[in-house]
Amino acid sequence: MARYPTLHPDHPLPDVDEPIGRPFWEHCRNHELRIQQSRSSGRFVFPPRPHYAGDFEWVRVSGRGRILSFVIVRPPFLPAFQARVPFPIAVVELDEGPRLVGQVLDCAIDDVRCGMSVEVVFEDLTEQVTLPQWRPVRP
Repeated sequence: MARYPTLHPDHPLPDVDEPIGRPFWEHCRNHELRIQQSRSSGRFVFPPRPHYAGDFEWVRVSGRGRILSFVIVRPPFLPAFQARVPFPIAVVELDEGPRLVGQVLDCAIDDVRCGMSVEVVFEDLTEQVTLPQWRPVRP
């Protein structure tokens, strides 16, 4: 996958400097998927929560899960994404429990299915923004 593709000027990007989510995006830049885990309950949480009383720590997770739901994005669409359409966007439930949303890459649109096992793959959009995306688990 190409690093730092040429993005449309209107391409939306996440706020990677927002204090609560900043660690998530920093780990993504390092191609690591880390999710907060409660020290007291052991439960994984996403989206990130404030560090009340230091209960949450950022823990590296498997990066594997399954597709719970998906949609195929087709035209008309935002100009920033015209070069990508059609493409699948999925809600993925990680093996650890939390759910994340991202594009399914390296897979024909007709092959995307609910229940499909996927793994994280990182897409470097800019020097500051790396998105967790998904691809089918390879045997």
